[in-house]
Amino acid sequence: MPTDPSQPLRKTLPLMRRRSPARWFAWHLAALLTASTFVGASEAPPSAADLEFFEKEVRPLFVANCGECHGADEQWAGLRLDSRESLLGGGESGPAIVPGDPEKSLLIAAVRQTGDLQMPPDGKLADEQIVVLERWVALGAPWPDGDGLAEDERAAAQRRHWAFQPISQPTLPEVSDAGWCRSPVDRFILAALQQRGLKPSPPADRRTLIRRVSYDLTGLPPTPAEVEAFVQDEDPEAYAKLVERLLSSPHYGEHWARHWLDVARYSDTKGYVYAREERIFVHAAAYRDWVVRAFNEDLAYDRFLLLQIAADQAAPDDPASLAAMGFLTLGRHFIGVNVDIIDDRIDVVSRGTLGLTVACARCHDHKYDPIPTADYYSLFGVFENSAERLVPLPTTKRDDEQSVEYDKELQSRKQKLSEGMASAREDATTRVRERLTEYLTAQLEIAKYPDEAFNQVYSKADMIPKFVHHWAAYLRRAGRANDPIFVPWSRFAALSAEEFAAKAPQIANEIAAAGDEVHPLVRATLSQPPGSMREVAERYAKLFLEIEQQWQELVKNAPADAKPERLPDPVAESLRQVMYAPGSPCVVPDEEIVSNEQFFDTDTINSLWKLQGDVERWLNESPDAATHTVAMLDRATLNEPRILRRGNPAAKGDEVPRQFLKILSPAERQPFKKGSGRLELAQAIIAPENPLTARVWANRVWAYHFGAGLVKTPSDFGLRAETPSHPELLDWLAQQLLTRGWSTKNLHREIVLSAAYQQASMPSPGDDAQLAAMEAARLADPENRLLWRMNPRRLSFEEWRDTILQSSGELDLAIGGRAKELFPAHDKNVRRTLYGLVDRQFLNPAMRVFDFANPDLHIPQRSETTVSQQALFAMNHPFVAEQARALVATVEGEATGDPVKLASGLYRAAFQREPSESERQAALDFLAATAAEAPSGPPAETLAWSYGYGEVLAAE
Repeated sequence: MPTDPSQPLRKTLPLMRRRSPARWFAWHLAALLTASTFVGASEAPPSAADLEFFEKEVRPLFVANCGECHGADEQWAGLRLDSRESLLGGGESGPAIVPGDPEKSLLIAAVRQTGDLQMPPDGKLADEQIVVLERWVALGAPWPDGDGLAEDERAAAQRRHWAFQPISQPTLPEVSDAGWCRSPVDRFILAALQQRGLKPSPPADRRTLIRRVSYDLTGLPPTPAEVEAFVQDEDPEAYAKLVERLLSSPHYGEHWARHWLDVARYSDTKGYVYAREERIFVHAAAYRDWVVRAFNEDLAYDRFLLLQIAADQAAPDDPASLAAMGFLTLGRHFIGVNVDIIDDRIDVVSRGTLGLTVACARCHDHKYDPIPTADYYSLFGVFENSAERLVPLPTTKRDDEQSVEYDKELQSRKQKLSEGMASAREDATTRVRERLTEYLTAQLEIAKYPDEAFNQVYSKADMIPKFVHHWAAYLRRAGRANDPIFVPWSRFAALSAEEFAAKAPQIANEIAAAGDEVHPLVRATLSQPPGSMREVAERYAKLFLEIEQQWQELVKNAPADAKPERLPDPVAESLRQVMYAPGSPCVVPDEEIVSNEQFFDTDTINSLWKLQGDVERWLNESPDAATHTVAMLDRATLNEPRILRRGNPAAKGDEVPRQFLKILSPAERQPFKKGSGRLELAQAIIAPENPLTARVWANRVWAYHFGAGLVKTPSDFGLRAETPSHPELLDWLAQQLLTRGWSTKNLHREIVLSAAYQQASMPSPGDDAQLAAMEAARLADPENRLLWRMNPRRLSFEEWRDTILQSSGELDLAIGGRAKELFPAHDKNVRRTLYGLVDRQFLNPAMRVFDFANPDLHIPQRSETTVSQQALFAMNHPFVAEQARALVATVEGEATGDPVKLASGLYRAAFQREPSESERQAALDFLAATAAEAPSGPPAETLAWSYGYGEVLAAE
């Protein structure tokens, strides 16, 4: 072993990079610990309080960071970290800790990242977590006698994670300066500050406060008149009244809808699709406008979620609520790969509502959180058994000639689609019945027929893999139900090829004597022992084809006005139902092409998508804003989900029931029983006893106001998430949701009326005492996690663009409607940015430059970058120049040729305040330079501000 502990790390680093960051961290830590030496110490038995501290705070850290690579199954570098004895024994060369002495424990040195070794490599542990480990070592590393982190204990430790505990009912803490508190929120903030010896900042001035709360609640700046009125208003309730006015504004719903649309990975287009498929959603605007209305009406958050997941069942008498289901159906289309579409839906539901990364369990048990792969596929089954359907929304009918002609053409296109689908379904179903022998024998070599074979081209003469798997699912269901028709199939199929010849005669004899347990015609067909499973399939197929021939003869000879509905012999009719009944393995499900295309040959798929595209294109050209939505409905025939080993659709494993996550369920977890289980899933998510949903939403709302959540990872409350900066406050906010009707507006009131929210973010100019106090607080809490001041926040792209338009006086404040390009080449778009087209595949470059949410993914919080392209856009884009000219035009009349008045007017319009002396002088110098350069100065299009002794520059 080299004396320099970094040597083996350097030699092995290329190999380690192929492992996960957590495993890399664990190995790296183990290598360091092997170089340590043990210093013994006499120890007293741990107290009950110390053991409780270990269970609640320390054990979860070991579970999350060390269990995978240093547990009972694997010990890198000979080191186990799942018991106190193994920690003391250490690895190949020494111990991990020195009880009672954190300074001599290399475990502490590693997580502090104060030396050459900095762990974990993908990001430092939170300060609070490091303090926990330091305290634990200082206490003598208390650990229950003989207790290790066995697998059952690991699961128990995971269950003790703070986010999985019931929401507490915290009491308001006592504080020494209760007069500062304006809301119960403030008591929690002030108590944490006083515990660290810090003080809150002074309140922000009124101009700052009205701009802050106006942007936070509506995404728009206040007008100069509104600012002046608020500044002059001496009413003690002026601020509270301002908050109520903003919450009542229709623009509140627009702004907060945009926050939710980030969570919902909203887009107006499907992303990359085959040329056969229309790429623009017909229902995006309907979903977006529904979200706006929901926020404006303060729809209870639990109802808000329920409708987005299961409106078809939760509100069957309210067809307008189906628009909410865009939450599920507006995701990427992944060129038709169903397993990826479902994975996307699981991700947006689990991270968006529960703050859990359930999709990480698609290929293996979750690396950190207690989410086994089986739980993932339980949810997979919920969405696998739900199909999309285009449905009309209630709209106000227009009776003008143009509208009548539009509706007439729409109905014509829908009729052609319906007829084309019916014909294609019948044609495909007939071919399967004719080839039953091949489809049944295909069950013996099903691996040859890949499911989800979206990249394969099939002719009408080919076997369609989807039907092969359709038959397989039908036979599994029949076997579970002991269907008399398929009892023999199940008995023979259970035999291996090697034992078939020896055991088949006995099974045949048992079938012959089975009586009513086996269908009589099937019993007669299999009374003689078959030589192989292939022969079993062939005998079944022969019997079904005989029944099919009987049926066709009956239909052929029946009078035209009296078509038969069934065979006269009930025994034969029961076999015919296998081929004809709804849910038959021969029948294409009565669903739309997006859900059933895999049952058809390639030419048929293309022709059906053309008919579907004709309908969708006509809907997108509708003069109405949005007349249809795409809802999800439960499938008529349900399949039990199967685990896909390593996430591979071709490697199907065991069946699992559709049910909720184990970690959030009672000990006696029950499978979903109502159809797909979507409604039951939604009800489990919003259940008051579920500790995550209210916490996650309260944290999101808090984060949008303060710039950072009480939990820094808004969509990950799992074991890797840091403890909340104010745990009791988070639970208090969650309790407010639960006990006050899940009202989001009430949550806003509690937050924005607090003294913490109204703090200044910067010291007052010239106030040295404030500056010194803030500097001391910054050193003690550099991330402002304790909120000793208000976090300054930059405008989002939408807020920035809307502000430019409002300042220039050109903003169109109409609510709702279809999306339009934000910066069209041959037109002008002055609507709020919310109504700009979000194109997944070709996202507007300006949106990318200004950190717009990636519409491909669920985005819990936006990135913030400062790049040169942002400045170049502001200096060169025609949109900015046009709005600058419009702004000058609105102010110039009041300025009456006075440059000082012009500068003041521009600042009031843009910032709702007077310019400072330095800003005023800079503006005057600029105007003077511009006047001096005219008429031979810079080209007109470069002059963002235009003032002088001529006309305001006109747009080209």
